[in-house]
Amino acid sequence: MQDLNKIWLFRMIAIDNLKTDLTNGLYSKMNAPIDPNRIAIGNAEIISERDKRIVSCYPGTVVNNYVPFYFSVRTPMLLNIHSGHGIKKIHQSKIVYLCIPLLDVANNKFQWCFTDGNAAKHITTYYTNLEDIDSIDWHSISTTDFKHDNADGDEDRIRKKHSEFLVKDYVPGNLIKGIVVYNESAKTNVKAITQKLGLEIEPRIIEGFYF
Repeated sequence: MQDLNKIWLFRMIAIDNLKTDLTNGLYSKMNAPIDPNRIAIGNAEIISERDKRIVSCYPGTVVNNYVPFYFSVRTPMLLNIHSGHGIKKIHQSKIVYLCIPLLDVANNKFQWCFTDGNAAKHITTYYTNLEDIDSIDWHSISTTDFKHDNADGDEDRIRKKHSEFLVKDYVPGNLIKGIVVYNESAKTNVKAITQKLGLEIEPRIIEGFYF
């Protein structure tokens, strides 16, 4: 079984949203205040699908009632953002990762669940017990070979790499324990934000998080 103390969760956001998210916390789409200045980085069609996708372990809720995190980095989603494939192209220096230890949210203070793949897909299974954490395909999470014709012959790789951890409605900003950035310029920009807010989070450049 995976060491739960070593598992981190990652949420990608536009750097222009960072000050707001650190100050106000992270909201689900359904629970978010209206903010005309917020920069969206997701695929609008997929986001709309999540308005209707039922979270089976919590009847009466849908995926967009939850704040989503990935277990993986350097995801196909980021590749699409980087390349502009089916989505607005954004330079990676404008994207940051918010990082939270799993056990800081996988507890009785929150309503949460996790999935074995993209939460919008109908074949994806939901779990509410951390004893099921190895239902996630951790090889798919860690590999950089996620094209459909990957060396493993796993045609379900992209869905599984997008396994998610979902937290109902809201995650307080003070649970964000790390920020990963693309380059030194982004690091300088983020550090100015965290220092202005009086936060002791040191932004980091980590090899392998970006393309």
